[in-house]
Amino acid sequence: MELDPGMILYQDHHMLAVHKPAGVVIHPTYKHSDDTLWNMLLAYLERQGPEEWQPPELPDEPGWERAPEPVRLMLRERRAARLRKQEGPLPKPVLLHRLDKDTSGVVLLARTENARRYLGRQFNEHRVLKRYLAVAFAGAPAWTRPLQPLLVQRLTDDQRWLADLDLAVKVEEMPVSAALAITGSESEPLALPVGSLWLLDGPIQRDPQDRRRCVVGPAGLPARTVLRVLAQQGPFLFLEARPITGRIHQIRAHLASLGYALVGDQTYAPLPEEGSPQAALQRQFLHAFSLTVRRYPDEELVTFVAPLSEELRRWLSAYFPAALSLVAHDH
Repeated sequence: MELDPGMILYQDHHMLAVHKPAGVVIHPTYKHSDDTLWNMLLAYLERQGPEEWQPPELPDEPGWERAPEPVRLMLRERRAARLRKQEGPLPKPVLLHRLDKDTSGVVLLARTENARRYLGRQFNEHRVLKRYLAVAFAGAPAWTRPLQPLLVQRLTDDQRWLADLDLAVKVEEMPVSAALAITGSESEPLALPVGSLWLLDGPIQRDPQDRRRCVVGPAGLPARTVLRVLAQQGPFLFLEARPITGRIHQIRAHLASLGYALVGDQTYAPLPEEGSPQAALQRQFLHAFSLTVRRYPDEELVTFVAPLSEELRRWLSAYFPAALSLVAHDH
């Protein structure tokens, strides 16, 4: 499989943003050794050829003028070597985050060492704004119920500033003492009205019964997700999810703990009835729609957007046209 040039959302000397399609594994594993996004990217960059880059010509630093010429030459060479290591192209780009195989959307990579450090720090400090679009319905399997309480807090209108890039910092400062605790004994999913905004807080761990899937549980890593309900049509909810942390299967596991499954999910949803809207989609309706980050080296705030695939648009057109109209208005 070759990388379609249309999958490249942004490329410069320091960064690369790619639109990953569903069904493609990001990085090689023992099951997928060469049919991955990583292999496609390396082949794409190899076809472009080596980047012609040299350290810029810089004036001598203060104090160098007192050194003999051979010493000045050595200092210039050392500085050039340092710049090549920090600002020169890496042998291979560095993945800064990952998406599940059947999740589509924006993936960001660093192409220089300084960009890797600068961008990686933003991911580690949860200062990257990631917006996912999803379609969910009530009825997750019983095994998805949390092994420890999932804290759920409905955010009020005066907390709409959570849409800002400072989302992570502000969310992490919020108390959760007033949150509702969802437990494994819940019989009905929590109602999620259109327009409501929620904070989900519960550690994500591998399911002790099947390590290919995840649940909220006491052995997990801290995980927080902000959820906004954009529209409803019949049993389906159109959601925007903003994961603060980046745990494996985080959005799917948090939603499942609430009693909701994603349309088309082969793991966290019940087996669909033949001919149902859920059966019409063979991958989960979860799409990493946009990613906002400060670019290296100019520190400008940039947003990379991956449009919904034709497959997801066709499903919305057939079963959830109200949501499709929202997507057309930059959702």
